[in-house]
Amino acid sequence: MSENCSEAIEQLYQYLDAELDELTASRVRVHLEDCSGCLDSFDFERRLKVVIRTHLEEEMPEPLVDKVRELIRNERQEQGAG
Repeated sequence: MSENCSEAIEQLYQYLDAELDELTASRVRVHLEDCSGCLDSFDFERRLKVVIRTHLEEEMPEPLVDKVRELIRNERQEQGAG
């Protein structure tokens, strides 16, 4: 995984939630257009977000969301190292 991939994956959640400034969002968007591995991760996360939103009547508490994100990030890092 390249440094650009690591950066794009790190910013993926903020990109999905439209929380990035335009320049950073543009960089992530360009990277996703050129990197099929990161695009696959983006597509998975986007679909997962839709499923969660569709099936939950109330929002998940932010500490839970943060913990899930941390676990996913750690899992990806372990997979990248192996």
